[in-house]
Amino acid sequence: MKTIVLILLLSFGLFAQNERLNDRFSFLQQVYFENSNGRYDSFLESELRAFLQKYPRFEQADQLMWMLAEVQRDAGQPFAALLQYLKITTLFPKSRIAPEAQKKVKHLLTQTKNASLLEERDTILTYMQGKKYFASPEEAVVDLYNFLFSLNVPKLNAPLLNDLNAYLGSCALQTNESGDILLFLKGNLNETLGHFATAEADFRELMALYKKSLLRPEALFRSAFLDYKYLNKLEDAKNAFVQIINSYPDNEIAPQAQFYLAELYADRLDSLNAGIDNYRLFVDAFPDHPLFRKAFKRLTLLLFKSKRYEEAVTLIGLHLNKHAQDSTFYALVDSMAHIFVKRFKKYEYAARCYVLLSTANPKSTQSPYYLYKAARIYKIYLKDIGRAKDICQRLRKNYADSPYAVKCQLLIKKRVQK
Repeated sequence: MKTIVLILLLSFGLFAQNERLNDRFSFLQQVYFENSNGRYDSFLESELRAFLQKYPRFEQADQLMWMLAEVQRDAGQPFAALLQYLKITTLFPKSRIAPEAQKKVKHLLTQTKNASLLEERDTILTYMQGKKYFASPEEAVVDLYNFLFSLNVPKLNAPLLNDLNAYLGSCALQTNESGDILLFLKGNLNETLGHFATAEADFRELMALYKKSLLRPEALFRSAFLDYKYLNKLEDAKNAFVQIINSYPDNEIAPQAQFYLAELYADRLDSLNAGIDNYRLFVDAFPDHPLFRKAFKRLTLLLFKSKRYEEAVTLIGLHLNKHAQDSTFYALVDSMAHIFVKRFKKYEYAARCYVLLSTANPKSTQSPYYLYKAARIYKIYLKDIGRAKDICQRLRKNYADSPYAVKCQLLIKKRVQK
């Protein structure tokens, strides 16, 4: 008997709650229709957001999103409104409001005042009109959030973060298996918006709650990078970079961890030798990585700073052979030789760099130029006329038709200023 009474009480409670929700919805609708002059904009935006956060699966959630989008659009928040319209078309494709929401999206994408949206117009329309199949509303939300973040439209970031925060605080997250993706996205949004401590906490929360997530290595890296770059938690950053290198050596994030560990030692921990060792590990292990040139330049400069000149030039010669067909690497070594002259006053090593440049790829159109630069350094800076003449003879022999052969001959004839 007691069980039956309890069931009846629970049923009555749910009925009463549903009735109050419907009454609340009707009240918000009434205020919305009375809002022709915008006096209730602030109230409606706040209350509609709160309703959707607390009851994301309310049967008329599409209408709540519609009202919120209209209020935001009229209040001069086109990016926030776009998000709500797209949520309607993504979460409720069969809703009678969905076609109207699509029209609103198209209208927003044609307004010149929203220039950054105009650039992404075709991408957004393709996403909105494409056929998508989701196992659950939660999966649809994650897909939409990821899509909008991938657009890299700065004015979308704050509205997207606000909506994501509300969703993370809703009961819908309790059954969402993509919580790690949402936390990772939230961390990236906070980092993009300059909320560095909050972003770091987001990444740490992901690692604490989702121990088997495939995003753990990248979350650990983002957290470490923020600790290093913005939060001055240098020991935490160092330990995290080392953990990534040791625990995830085959992950694509490992090279970045190695690079920034070297940066951390050299720039923030003032440990020159540790910086050199870690840059060398990166340069040797990841010669094709996008950060290679930066690491190579930093390593060479540190070797010169620590007066290990012969090591630096040997390193340059070794990698010139490895990158014989890469013109951008040649330009990098050229700039390094210039630095050796202007900053370090190590003229002989600079001249040797230019000779190495000409030797590594003798068929290059730049080779005569490099030989001329070497000859010029030997004559003007080192006052070594004999060595300058030898290089000029080589230049005339191998590149007789080059204008630098003539320039080199004139250089030798020119009197050295005492």
